[in-house]
Amino acid sequence: MVKKSNNDDDFFGTPLSAAMTTFNLEVGDIVLGRVSQIDEDYVYVSTGFKSEGRIPTDEFRIGDEQELNLKVDDEVEVMVDRISHEEIFLSYGKVREQRRWDELVKKNEDGESIDAIVRKMVKGGYRLDVGVGRHAFLPASHWGPAPPQTNEEIEGQTIRVNIIEIDKGSGNIVVSRKDLVEKEMAEKKEEIFSTLQVDSIIEGKVTRLTNFGAFVDVGGFEGLVHISELAWSRVGHPSHVLNCGDTVSVKVLDLDEEKKKISLSIKQARRDPWETIDEVYSIDQEIEGAITRVVKYGMFVRIDENFEGLLHNSEMPSSSEGQSKKAAGDIIKVKVLNLDKVGHRIKLGLSDSGSASSVPSDMERYIDNGKSGVAIGDVFSGLDENKAETISEPAPEPDADSQEQE
Repeated sequence: MVKKSNNDDDFFGTPLSAAMTTFNLEVGDIVLGRVSQIDEDYVYVSTGFKSEGRIPTDEFRIGDEQELNLKVDDEVEVMVDRISHEEIFLSYGKVREQRRWDELVKKNEDGESIDAIVRKMVKGGYRLDVGVGRHAFLPASHWGPAPPQTNEEIEGQTIRVNIIEIDKGSGNIVVSRKDLVEKEMAEKKEEIFSTLQVDSIIEGKVTRLTNFGAFVDVGGFEGLVHISELAWSRVGHPSHVLNCGDTVSVKVLDLDEEKKKISLSIKQARRDPWETIDEVYSIDQEIEGAITRVVKYGMFVRIDENFEGLLHNSEMPSSSEGQSKKAAGDIIKVKVLNLDKVGHRIKLGLSDSGSASSVPSDMERYIDNGKSGVAIGDVFSGLDENKAETISEPAPEPDADSQEQE
């Protein structure tokens, strides 16, 4: 809208003196004027009227720009805002806004997206600056996945949107980013599935925790780490070992291209501690551990963050001073009877000096007090998690030489 003039004598193809007497201007007209003077507050523009019109310099400053990209003799489109006797009032901002309206209407007709700046969150959605006097409205339902809940999350952000409704007469503009986000996610999925390989180890960020596992973002797409794949030791709930926002290494277990699902594992991205258990523990070694679960055939004892062993009923006194006096959370002294590296089992016996006390704080997360909310969906991952029903520990009692496989 600003043009450079190379001819000081010819304006609109007519000498200035003739233009002043023959050129009739009306309010709302858009005409090409020539900058005759610039000072700190105003830009003076000659349009062929009896006097020059002046425009506040702020109208020529766009966004955060502080300097004017304008000089004397430049040609610029202006709108006649008001005519009073011998004085004419011009506007550059109104021309720019009208041209922007025309551009937005054309973008809508052509199905092209536009950039918009989020200004604030309002009831039902968000107000966006699209370069005209009126803000556009983005309904919350058209934001896409996980709409922001506070202004601080989005204020000042530039986002890409589609125009779904525009009325120049009323000034109403409604926009959406839902289709754009879905398209972007689909493209990311295609890219991820074309680059990821089963058994590869990659980094991701924990985004959500549920009863049945954790979701991890691996480059714009979420994969699931099932609760059984969080750690080599038993985990009652994902929140015991992870927090949203954690960066973790994960191993790709499976890529379902048809359903666009990724199965991940955190534990398999780390070295299996069972490979070196005989370097950590030895037969007849006495250890203090925390009782995590009491079952019909014995109790499970956590001896460190990686290992849990079974203290079978047959290894405890048969008197009332035996199992009946023990509870989840108690500290007990045990000794190692057997280490099964292949079967991932530790058989424990009760130390002669074994005694119970309260559990230390660093072991509390391993205690199963019946509040972990284990559900059918946690065990059978193919079932609908919303229809899962709470289940209890398996009832069958193994013989003295076997223990529960985690």
